[in-house]
Amino acid sequence: MELYAIITGDIVDSRSKDIREWLPFLESTLGDCSDKYDVYRGDSFQVMLGLDKAIESMFYIKSRIRSLGNLEVRMGLGIGTVDYMDAHIKNSFGDAFVRSGEAFESLHKDLLMVSSPWKDWDELSNIMLNLCVEIANRWTVNMAETVAEALRNPDVNQQELAKRLHRKHQSQVSTELTRAGWSKLNKAIAYCTEELLRRC
Repeated sequence: MELYAIITGDIVDSRSKDIREWLPFLESTLGDCSDKYDVYRGDSFQVMLGLDKAIESMFYIKSRIRSLGNLEVRMGLGIGTVDYMDAHIKNSFGDAFVRSGEAFESLHKDLLMVSSPWKDWDELSNIMLNLCVEIANRWTVNMAETVAEALRNPDVNQQELAKRLHRKHQSQVSTELTRAGWSKLNKAIAYCTEELLRRC
């Protein structure tokens, strides 16, 4: 039985910023994560991912949107089967889509929620990942940019990250990642991903 990861999300208070500023940015971000995504109703989106990249991609999307300054994103992650795959992700159907939609609808004041066939994984991951979200909510634009680049290029050293980010000194990248809680965040992403894959 093949399982898929579906992220359903939207941009919070999207009307506070010109859609021409963030929509192309959102689409390129989703394209970095997967070639299977849809943006609809202006500020809502769905993206299909491999299980190994699902949680990492949520924080990549978050960091990219946070790097715009005054925008935020809400996301629900569903893990499950897919019964029907349409050319448009938003028209596809299956347990993964149902779980993703339910996770998204249950967000209320939270910005991130996961739902899978394993309740114990859901409970642990939702606690850990929402603590990570609390850390991420304090990111400056520079911190968010640096975290996004680190997530997109996990094998690149800080010197190279500094070049990609047009920072003068590697120490700037080091400071930004430290203040962003990158080490703890990365460990939490890796742990939740490993625990998910162990159940599959």
